Amino acid sequence: MQRITHHPIRAKIDALSRALITNGFTLCDDEASSEIQEAVWNFPLFDKPAATAIKPILLEEDGRYALRTNLLSAQLGALRNAGTANTFAVGRIFDGSDSEVPAHWVVEGILSVEAFNAKECELLWNRIVQAVYGIHASSKLNLVDGSTYTIECTLGEETFEFAYMGKPSELACSLLGVAYATSNTWVFSVDVDALAQRETTATTRAELYSPVVSFVSSFEGDSPSSSASFARRAADILRSFGYAEFFGPGLYEEDAYKKMNMIMESWDLNNRGALLHEDLGRFVRVPTVLTPSLQDALEANFKAGETDVKIFEVGHHYILPAIGAKPVLKTSLSFGCFGAGMDRPGFRKEVGAVLDALGVKNHFFIPTDMAIPYDPKDCWIMLDEHMQYLGGNFGSICQKALDAHELGVPAFMAQIELPFIEKKSAEELAFIPNENL
Repeated sequence: MQRITHHPIRAKIDALSRALITNGFTLCDDEASSEIQEAVWNFPLFDKPAATAIKPILLEEDGRYALRTNLLSAQLGALRNAGTANTFAVGRIFDGSDSEVPAHWVVEGILSVEAFNAKECELLWNRIVQAVYGIHASSKLNLVDGSTYTIECTLGEETFEFAYMGKPSELACSLLGVAYATSNTWVFSVDVDALAQRETTATTRAELYSPVVSFVSSFEGDSPSSSASFARRAADILRSFGYAEFFGPGLYEEDAYKKMNMIMESWDLNNRGALLHEDLGRFVRVPTVLTPSLQDALEANFKAGETDVKIFEVGHHYILPAIGAKPVLKTSLSFGCFGAGMDRPGFRKEVGAVLDALGVKNHFFIPTDMAIPYDPKDCWIMLDEHMQYLGGNFGSICQKALDAHELGVPAFMAQIELPFIEKKSAEELAFIPNENL
């Protein structure tokens, strides 16, 4: 039986989601929405302490689009008709004041009450923290100013900040269609990274994002995701195959594509992608594929002395249709490995098994020498029985990329755009053979 791991960030997202759903909240965004939006949507949802302020990261020369600084602002209009409902969202935001790890995982939500009562609200948060940490946990609301609270959690002898909650800003109230001065609608935010970090040996957020398997594989757990999305189904399948999830930086360095032997031409927007308005430390662009992040993670493992590595990432990347246009969201699964007795036929068999588990039995692998990040003698594209592209390719990492990443062993990788596989899986599930009609 494969050893199954559960990354602490993912485990905390799952625990928080289950706790909120158990206490009457509905999930309005399950990591599905774009992390890029018009910059005007990066307005404060409520008054947070100054220490938690986030700096926007603008894109391209005009700065019209930006990476989001909160999850809910661009969705408030859609939530307007649900102004009395309790709801929450899960996803990444980006902080331009953090050049080391700009991506942050958060949970944000809306709490609506007929009449606000601090004691009743404290009891609700008490039930939520107990659903996350157990019945020995307790919570307390601390008023920061006239409209903002911290939700403080006590667990044993330790006390820490669990969430912030405040009255929506005037603009947020307007978009929600609720009165500003008399509103009984509240917005809350939970810093998933901070809660995950306190349960690990990581002393910094950068350590929490380490892809090295001796770290990520130390968190065993076979609980399935709290989400029913196809992306999380894919992640659980990779976990069941013994792959450990890691979280990439969400932004790329200048040489990210060059290191993996991808040609970067100024006219090729598919590879160029959206550039940052200003460089953020070593980061200069938004990802167009996930494989550079995967290769960097494999490199980090090899340099850390790891010998048997199986890792994966499920994440967003973006294609730029034209300069000045909004980048188009893509969601993919990227996984790779080295060591553990893995060879070319073995990896090809494993990719097929992953597709089978995802519900795509009718798949074929056709060799190609056109995908330059791969070894031209071991590069495959995925097709269905109609010879239609399934949005994926895989194979051995080419020697130039191995050398650039100082990987001294053969290594393998695959990237699959999940909407292709989700559509094909649903088609096969709905198929009824003629003899059964």
